Amino acid sequence: MNEIVREYAAGLYALAREEEIEERILTESQALAPLFTRGYTRLLSDPDIPKADRIRLVAEALNGRVHPHLVHFAQLMTERGAASEIPACFAEYEELWCADHDVVRVRAESAVELTEEQKDRLTDRLSKRTGRRVIVSFEINPSLLGGMRLFYDNRQIDDTVKSRLNEIAERLKRS
Repeated sequence: MNEIVREYAAGLYALAREEEIEERILTESQALAPLFTRGYTRLLSDPDIPKADRIRLVAEALNGRVHPHLVHFAQLMTERGAASEIPACFAEYEELWCADHDVVRVRAESAVELTEEQKDRLTDRLSKRTGRRVIVSFEINPSLLGGMRLFYDNRQIDDTVKSRLNEIAERLKRS
């Protein structure tokens, strides 16, 4: 991650923390991030479009929809020619929020959709295991065949049918 992303995300986080709106900014930035696609950020960086027009486009798209700090943040990034870094800044903001609130984010992949009860049980078990508050994002990955794969704190726990089959294949190769 580059220094621009770290500095701008830290600045946004410091401002939000000072005003005690970190969670609101987090929620709104998570909703905004997917909107800043490569095509949209390319438009916001296009030198053929006057800078004032690009900044106005951001205001028109966001004013009244998200907190003014996020509008100004996106305008500032656009003005400085760093619109393509906005999604990375939002991701770094989320990392800062998680660290500050002792939260671990977990990505859980399963072959099929889990029931709400299964999701709750997994979240509770992970919370007990880590000793921290856990926020889990659940994804379906049919290629896993069965079981689950977890990603958190730079770890991967793979308890899938696919990984077990790969282990068996490796053992057979060695014997």
